[in-house]
Amino acid sequence: MKVGERTVVTMDYELRYPDGELIESSIEANQPLIFVYGKGEVLPAIEKAILDKEAGDQVNVKLSPEEAYGKWEEEGMASIPKAQFPPDMDIEEGMMFMMESENGTPQPFTIVKLEGDDVVVDFNHPLAGQELVFDLYIRDVREATLEDLVKAAPSCGPGCDKGCC
Repeated sequence: MKVGERTVVTMDYELRYPDGELIESSIEANQPLIFVYGKGEVLPAIEKAILDKEAGDQVNVKLSPEEAYGKWEEEGMASIPKAQFPPDMDIEEGMMFMMESENGTPQPFTIVKLEGDDVVVDFNHPLAGQELVFDLYIRDVREATLEDLVKAAPSCGPGCDKGCC
């Protein structure tokens, strides 16, 4: 069976910088990526690269920052009062946190530096602005069940009071 609409893909990947440095590997983690094709669960450029592939196929795709996690943007930087963090927490540069945005979606951020009573944070994706190389290994392709399609349906979190249902 070929990858396409209404299929479930089981895929391993190795994510690298263009110089070959490994960033992440589902093979090393022994955690293949399983997703319903066409439901926005992986980057659109990855979906495009694996369309019509079959189990056993291997694909190498180089993504620009725009195709991957976007450009790094100055607007993604912010200053948060240190008092908004738990008082017993030792905050250090490089730490990553998750908060809920105004519309209820999870929003990751990274501590960039500590400045007096403020913490400078970066809401850009950690790989924003990076050209990336994915080695993709298609392990299995099967027809999606109704249950698969329901699980993959877009969701905005609990309740429909946020205008996204």
